[in-house]
Amino acid sequence: MIRFFYILFLGILCFEAGAQTLSFETEEYDFGEIAELGGAVSYRFVYTNTGDKPLILNSVHTSCGCTSPSWSKEPVLSHQHGYVDVTFDPRNRQGGFTKSIIIKSNGGDKTLYISGNVLPKPDPIAAEYPFKMFDLRLKTTTINFGRVNLNSVATQEIAVYNPSEANLKIETQSTDYLTVSAKPQILKPGQKGVIKCVFMPEKFDGFDFVKFAVPIFVNTYEYKLQFKAIVAEKFSEEIKAKPPKICFSDDVKLADLGSFTAGDTAYCALTFKNTGEAPLKIRSVRNACEWLKWSYKAPESGILPGERGSIDFNFLTDNLYGVYDRYVTIVTNSPETQYVVVHFRLNVVKKE
Repeated sequence: MIRFFYILFLGILCFEAGAQTLSFETEEYDFGEIAELGGAVSYRFVYTNTGDKPLILNSVHTSCGCTSPSWSKEPVLSHQHGYVDVTFDPRNRQGGFTKSIIIKSNGGDKTLYISGNVLPKPDPIAAEYPFKMFDLRLKTTTINFGRVNLNSVATQEIAVYNPSEANLKIETQSTDYLTVSAKPQILKPGQKGVIKCVFMPEKFDGFDFVKFAVPIFVNTYEYKLQFKAIVAEKFSEEIKAKPPKICFSDDVKLADLGSFTAGDTAYCALTFKNTGEAPLKIRSVRNACEWLKWSYKAPESGILPGERGSIDFNFLTDNLYGVYDRYVTIVTNSPETQYVVVHFRLNVVKKE
């Protein structure tokens, strides 16, 4: 008789313990990469009471003071949902992390996990001067002068800083079209300075989109400064009144070159006439194709009114196959026909 009641009592205990069950949708969450100075991050773990009695979370603890929880305080009824919010503060927590959240409830205990990787806060100097040449820090190593009229001058400066404990000597080189100077030339520890760059496009052998590089030396170590600009025409009233004008011999909206065997060079000469009233100059031929080359020779004074000229194009067909459409833009000194777009098409067949 005593044995019977003991078994019955155990059965009641087992039934009561299984009356409410804590079931989470996920028990782990990875935040991925977190910036140390990006502020705290949070994630909500959602759970369901899969039992038939109200579920209560008695306590929620974390393994670290950098992680703080909050959770549903009211009893969660059968088949209803509750939550555990976990917030992680990444300050002074660089590198990978895994934190645990221990939950005790009347439906059993659970351990949740959060993980991630805290990216270190940037060095203030490196953030302000992100580029480096030897021990010299620079705000940039590339200057974009933007749109510059042919007969004007463009000036920009690069801010520099010496974070080292020794003097840094900055030596620059200038060209006919670009003057580069460091001020001061000897940069003391902790001192800021500038590299002044003056671009004179009229002396530069290029037009439209141009780019070039010049050397710079920091304590005899050689580096490169990169430059780019859009050299543009500024038309005078005289040119506007009596402009030059380019006119091609044929309709070149589409220049179909036909078929070529891979490896051959496709050649095309576009002839034109200056039908305007002033000397015509080809400023540039713009294309974005490595296997398209062009050449043009003309008197320095340009093509006189009524005279003709020619631009040669060569298409290098190595490693090509199929039909290719390429567009080039011919840039002139004419206000009326400053940009002329030519469409080339050629069919490259495989070598038998």
